[in-house]
Amino acid sequence: MNQGGDLQHEPGWVESSIARCTRALASATRAADRLALVRSLIRLRGGRIDLSDLDRPLTLDEFALLSRFGLAQTNSERSLRIIDEEDAHDLIGLGAAFKFDAVPRQAYEPATPDGVLLRLTNHSRYRTATQKAATRALLTQPPGSGLLVSMPTGSGKSLLFQIAANFEREIHSGACAIVVTPTIALALDHERTLSGMTGLEHSKALTGDTPPAETEAIINDFRRGQVPILLLSPEKALNPSILQYLVEAATPHSVEYGLDARLTHIFVDEAHIIESWGRSFRPDFQRLPALLARLRIANPEIRAVLLSATLPDSARKLLEYGWKLDGAWLEVDAKLPRFEHDVVIAHYEWESQRRAALDYLVDRAPRPLIIYTTQIADAGVLYARLRDADHDYARVALFTGDTGSRDRRRIVEDWAKDQIDIVVATSAFGLGIDKADIRSVIHACLPEGPARWYQEIGRASRDNGQGFAACLFVEGPALSDVKQAYSLATSGWLTRELAEERWAGLLKAASNRRYDAEYMQMTLDLDAFREGLRPTAGDWNRGWNMTLLTLMQRAGVLRVLSIPSEGDQPDFSWNIEVRDPRALNGVDDDVWQRISDFRDAELAEARADLDAFVAVMRHPDRACVTRTAFEIIEPRSFAPPCGRCPACRKNSVNPPIHLVAAGLEKFWPDALPRRGRLPADVLLVTPLDADFGRGLPSLIKTLTLVGVDQIVVPHGWAPKTAESMVQSGTRLGFVLDEREWVGGNQLANVTTAILMPADALQAQAMLDRIENCRSSSSVPLLVVARPERVLRGRRLDQTISRYAPYAEDQLLALAGGEDAGR
Repeated sequence: MNQGGDLQHEPGWVESSIARCTRALASATRAADRLALVRSLIRLRGGRIDLSDLDRPLTLDEFALLSRFGLAQTNSERSLRIIDEEDAHDLIGLGAAFKFDAVPRQAYEPATPDGVLLRLTNHSRYRTATQKAATRALLTQPPGSGLLVSMPTGSGKSLLFQIAANFEREIHSGACAIVVTPTIALALDHERTLSGMTGLEHSKALTGDTPPAETEAIINDFRRGQVPILLLSPEKALNPSILQYLVEAATPHSVEYGLDARLTHIFVDEAHIIESWGRSFRPDFQRLPALLARLRIANPEIRAVLLSATLPDSARKLLEYGWKLDGAWLEVDAKLPRFEHDVVIAHYEWESQRRAALDYLVDRAPRPLIIYTTQIADAGVLYARLRDADHDYARVALFTGDTGSRDRRRIVEDWAKDQIDIVVATSAFGLGIDKADIRSVIHACLPEGPARWYQEIGRASRDNGQGFAACLFVEGPALSDVKQAYSLATSGWLTRELAEERWAGLLKAASNRRYDAEYMQMTLDLDAFREGLRPTAGDWNRGWNMTLLTLMQRAGVLRVLSIPSEGDQPDFSWNIEVRDPRALNGVDDDVWQRISDFRDAELAEARADLDAFVAVMRHPDRACVTRTAFEIIEPRSFAPPCGRCPACRKNSVNPPIHLVAAGLEKFWPDALPRRGRLPADVLLVTPLDADFGRGLPSLIKTLTLVGVDQIVVPHGWAPKTAESMVQSGTRLGFVLDEREWVGGNQLANVTTAILMPADALQAQAMLDRIENCRSSSSVPLLVVARPERVLRGRRLDQTISRYAPYAEDQLLALAGGEDAGR
């Protein structure tokens, strides 16, 4: 199931998980793999299973291992049951965290569909109101603007670039979008998902691991307009040999016959990584705005869309500064936590204690399972241990930054096909990986911040079922995961002295100095050395120069510009624009104090976030862990207690029953060019069928023909209205249930019809909303109701409009005939 999917026509998560375990058992051969899967199956089937129900009888060796997996025979040895509650050797204190719960866990409601959703996808509703709001913002996005969307993991961010590509290809067959992804695993996973979608089957991932011949074939197909979505790493997108073709595709007209690509959007997936990884680990992330700037030179109408599940204020400010450029900017936020996981936190003084607890947990954790470490070496050691003779797991894979391209692709495919039960990984695996039925995530480390922990546990339980999340970390005299977390979270910032010396070295070696309007532009050689540094530092020296330049960009002192598309520059040079001329003086105290203050503020914020996260992880029974992490990440949001962490279990706090997703309060203030000739005012329309019954389809067809792209309907009518919108031929077909147009929620700024509900109180509330829209609306607003209807003591035809009421069959004439509405 893809990220944008819904669950309406799918089996429940328990049935799907049982089917998955059954398939996996049929192909598992090792005793450890089989018994772990048997245990998972027993949990899903209520804690007991008849031996005769297994795919084959257990062997003597498997019977001998039952206690290791918390299993025992029962019912005169004809059945198996789970015995965790009787296990005196529970090294973690799992307790209620392992209690099976079949109840669906997502506490947020799905949203009603729009016509465009039904027409371009196989989904019958949106996962959340935020997904609906983001889709509406995407499809009404002004040319040359930026859209920032924050939604929980698994709530369907990828639906946005899927819809964008298909929507634009309805107009131009070569329309395409690029999606920049932070990891190869994510790019490959998106490629796999897109390959099964109508209209998007030929989407391709182009990564650093793509062989040259395959790269050439993909680029040629892209140039011909045959690749609707091109997935790229930042490094690939900024490579001059690739960039020239992106610029070519952005150009509004073909540069050569047969090159039909028309680039319309650039998406950045997991955009919060731009701030955290781009600071020092992969500085090309913070060079990405230069890509947008270069594409906008070719076509000012290119739209940028940034997607993320978590957006701390620091990342939010950085993204707006880098990506807004000269265009409009809109942010759509769910402000919605994920509470599907039963959370266990444990810390130890010695690594041997953690190792024993991890072994205990791995044998019992529901499958599929991801185990995260921070260091590549730790992942390798753990992977080897799981496969040794004592542990004997075979259905396990290792995925880190050192994993080769062929193995990466194989692991992603095998993981999707349920041929792997455990992935041992670093953060290289996981961001956005779209496998809905992952049941468990274990951190054999302490993540370097709440965002990483929250993101990575979010890999589990995307199918609305029970998830399990454990964090086992060491804080002792010989090893401290806490110290390692602080080292990672607070690294990547140069001291002021070293920063000044590096800048002086870069300026000394700068070339191509020229002024563009008021700012100095130049080319910097990233191999330039600061004084006293040996000229053999290579990648290390280059990396710190990148770190410095991205810091200066975040501080507003300079901007990294687009790189030449001809590829005639040295491999390691950046073109920049100096925004603060004092920086050209070398070591200017004021400008370096500005940079230093900015650096100190970033460092203090990172440390403060980690302080709060470490405090709750050290004492997880004192405050709700998940809520604390979410509110550190999203400080402007409020979350209730999760009901499923150590503190909530200790205090008998129940999970929330209902969580409200935000987003529908956001809209673009500038209206798109509207269809038809209706005046930008409130109009009263008399329907032929006053009850909107059998006459609803013909009414909708008439409304859409005269330019209506959005309809507000009485409660419960949205699905059939959206279906009628599809049949009417309108491309947008936005639909709002009256209950979705409440509070601060807004209409999209397109021609809108409002079907007044029969209930008097609801109609009066709707009338108030219409009055609020009257002064600010710049598009036609059609109120569909009988003119003689009385609300608040007055007839509608006396209050609602300065125009006389129009009958439904007069609308086409008012708009200038049917042709005017097309």
